[in-house]
Amino acid sequence: MAKKRVGVLVNTIYSEYSISFMKGIDRYCEEHDFAYYLFPLEHGKNSGIYDYHCDTLISFLSKNNLDGLVFASATLANNFKSELPRLIEAIKMLPPIPKVSVGLEIEGVPTIKIDSKQSLKDLVLHLVDEHGCKKFVIMRCDAANYESVERENCVLSALRERGISVDPQWILNGNFIFDNAYTSMSNFLKRSEGAEFDAVICLNDSMAIGVMNCLVDRGYKVPDQVKITGFDNVFETSASELSISTIDQRIEDFSYAAMKTVDAMIDGQKVEPLQLVPAANVIRHSCGCECAPDKAEMDFSTNLRLRYKLYRLGGNQLYMLHYFLMETQTPVPLDNLFTRLHYSLCLFDVQGMVLVLYNHSVYYEKGTEFKRPHEARVAMTFFNEQTFERPDIQFNPNAAMLPPEIEGKMDGGYIIFPVFAECFQYGYIFIKMGRYERIFYQLVFELISKEIVTSIKITGEQAEKNSLKNQNVTLEQYSEKMHRLSFTDEMTGLLNRRGFLEYARRQITAALAAGRNGLVIYCDMDGLKKINDTYGHDVGDRAIKYEAQVLRSVFRSTDISGRLGGDEFAVLACDMKLKDFPRVKRALMAECDKINSGSLEPFTLSISVGCSEFSAAKDDIEDLLNSADSSQYEDKRAKKEAEKKKKTPWWKR
Repeated sequence: MAKKRVGVLVNTIYSEYSISFMKGIDRYCEEHDFAYYLFPLEHGKNSGIYDYHCDTLISFLSKNNLDGLVFASATLANNFKSELPRLIEAIKMLPPIPKVSVGLEIEGVPTIKIDSKQSLKDLVLHLVDEHGCKKFVIMRCDAANYESVERENCVLSALRERGISVDPQWILNGNFIFDNAYTSMSNFLKRSEGAEFDAVICLNDSMAIGVMNCLVDRGYKVPDQVKITGFDNVFETSASELSISTIDQRIEDFSYAAMKTVDAMIDGQKVEPLQLVPAANVIRHSCGCECAPDKAEMDFSTNLRLRYKLYRLGGNQLYMLHYFLMETQTPVPLDNLFTRLHYSLCLFDVQGMVLVLYNHSVYYEKGTEFKRPHEARVAMTFFNEQTFERPDIQFNPNAAMLPPEIEGKMDGGYIIFPVFAECFQYGYIFIKMGRYERIFYQLVFELISKEIVTSIKITGEQAEKNSLKNQNVTLEQYSEKMHRLSFTDEMTGLLNRRGFLEYARRQITAALAAGRNGLVIYCDMDGLKKINDTYGHDVGDRAIKYEAQVLRSVFRSTDISGRLGGDEFAVLACDMKLKDFPRVKRALMAECDKINSGSLEPFTLSISVGCSEFSAAKDDIEDLLNSADSSQYEDKRAKKEAEKKKKTPWWKR
């Protein structure tokens, strides 16, 4: 009987939450001989500008590839924020395979949820009743964070029961991050000098550790002067010299429960729509209790041994990354890279790896539809030191994410990542992690992916070079031509969308660094569809070329002009002010009139324009284009209204 395959969606692989979450998944899969694929979606304020590539993995969540799905929906919800309704709708729209939500209730999807309200209330009242705390500071995440809002409301409700209110100025944002909490607490102490508070309730442990470090650095005595509590019960809360009172979410238990639930659903069994896993209080020294640690807590010698082990592991990991970087200083073709990777994978304790490469790279921008090619190959497999192969198996990744003969060799859990560089995707990679830290394997993947992309480019360049030798064309000429073509719109000779965005970003950065501002101008032809429908697309293409000619005539040689697609153009004009824009519009109209009077074309050329000003506070080119596009629509609407009034008899106006 084939193993059951479950897809697991998390935000990252290296957060404390995800690490605990995966322990429950691993435990269930080992006990029941499951296979699982981990999909890190990499969303949120700390993700990179190209991490939208991870969204393309969602198309693999189908019954061709998986028997069931488990979502760490609470953390996904926190990071999608304003896009939460879209996330929920996307989950509902996924193929009809068994799926379980962990943390966030979604209509029609069975949910496993931690019930922490009573435990958190008890912890707050413990501070009030047992330790006499009356003046509280709350360290939360921002107001858009789903879990933070729920916990904050619970804390405030418990305090109200004892007649205690919290000054809104004493509710601080730490964004669930150590550094942010440290800084936020430091700023609070500066602006509220002399403020007397006796407890800080932190809505996660990372912030609690940050607050404790900040207070100790400022000379406060914890817990004598200030009590501190956290939430999560991560390892550091018990391993630190001053252990932190907290809430144990039992993350491993409820991810295990999620796997048990999806297993039952795969077998056709009915399950409860909502299962609550109760949280538990963990009272330690940071709240002032002198009670001995629980028997489950580590003794001093065990703590020291574990710290030494972590120190040694950390040193090993840094050494291995150093070794890999030294080995890869010289880029090599793909064939040579595979040989180099073989040793590195053994060194990194990678338990398995499968590399899938598309036969052709795919250009993919954020906000556009990703179209996975129909041709790919399994370029490399590694399951242990003796099973390193380059099978070169061709298959259609739209039908299944792996050929069955390869998937049959994979056991346990694998993470799947896209292989990409900037706006290009080259394939995807599966990695089975070993004994080292999760963040270490995230870095390993990123380094390996970078080397794969570099090697693909070198391999392609070598093939082109060999071909060019036969055509008696120098590589320098070819490279220059290819670079120019990759950024140039073939029809108009202006920059294409990719080229415009690339050069505009650089120009805006340089201008702002020099203290200069400017305009982003969006141009759209009026009535192109009518021209195409009436006279044909050849005439429409000529109209587009005339539009490009108008821009060349009106704008300076130092301005950046590009065709975004169809009849949509954009211009970046540094040092141009909003007050200059009416003059630009008049110049564009005059140039259109000049072309209309001098050409024999059957159409009348007209262009609607809008603009937005870039500044240090507004420097994202995509946002600037959207704003200028909205302004352009106003211009187009005004023209239509004027034309309508012109055609309507005066007595009907």
